[in-house]
Amino acid sequence: MKLAETERELRKLWEAAGPHVTRASLFNLVGVAASPSERDRLTDVVGEITVHYPCRALVVLAQPSAPTAELSAAVDARCHWAGGGRKQVCCEQIVLTASGAAVAQAGSAVVLLLEAELPVVLWWPGNFLAQTNLFTRLSGVADKVICDSSALDANWPALNALARTPALADLNWTRLSLWRKLLSDCFDDPLAGAMLGQMAHLEIVYGGGPGAAARAQLFGAWGGTQLGWSANDTDRMTLSCREDNDALALGMIRAELSGSSGRVVLQKNFGEWTATAQVETPALCGLPRKQAFAPPTEPALLSAELDHTGRHPVYERALAWLVSCP
Repeated sequence: MKLAETERELRKLWEAAGPHVTRASLFNLVGVAASPSERDRLTDVVGEITVHYPCRALVVLAQPSAPTAELSAAVDARCHWAGGGRKQVCCEQIVLTASGAAVAQAGSAVVLLLEAELPVVLWWPGNFLAQTNLFTRLSGVADKVICDSSALDANWPALNALARTPALADLNWTRLSLWRKLLSDCFDDPLAGAMLGQMAHLEIVYGGGPGAAARAQLFGAWGGTQLGWSANDTDRMTLSCREDNDALALGMIRAELSGSSGRVVLQKNFGEWTATAQVETPALCGLPRKQAFAPPTEPALLSAELDHTGRHPVYERALAWLVSCP
């Protein structure tokens, strides 16, 4: 379908749906894919999240290296039953295909297709640095940008520059939510809290999988900033990679924060989706705390960030810390 026909096709779509279908849209969600398989993955995720987050979804397949120039769109509706199955609620989905030289027009095309007066969330799960012109155009109209540093080869300066505006979310940071909570909760006890000022070293062990090393760096930067360490204190932190045959030996595996008065150990439990936290100090006899991981699926991670409004100041401080590391 030609781009100029998109709005007309959307009107026809809703007219054909009839009066018993409710159209819902709280925001614009723009997802950008670099390949047909990634486009299909993004549309699947949109189908899952629109049940709880009704929006106008625009999925953009941008392939500037394609031999032919094309700019076209296809429209569809994502529907689910609400109100005990008595009412059908639908959201709009537009899939925009841009290839070759036409990618230069994709940003403007997306802006024209946005639903006016609604917030814009830009979701770019791949390497947006590979298409800086399109990213600059789209992030310029976005209220929030959701990216994934797993795809950016730990390019912390680029993310740190982006963190100024608009609100930036990193799904690799979101994956660390349990680990950060486990460590923070250990110091809720006053006796354990008294140990904080004496903590002198953080050891992090991580496994394989995309973004695992970047997550370990992010966790270390978070720990360093929370403890008031300088980025120049390189002797305070140790990061090491351990390959393992266990299916759960992905991402973070273990973290140990230690000092003169004791230590806190976080350990992923092999064979199950849980991690355990243990405070070890003569002044405190505490039982290990075990907590289950939330499913690290893309819909779950994206939903967590859609629930969060505003900036991530703690993440931004961790980025600045990483950039200042020697």
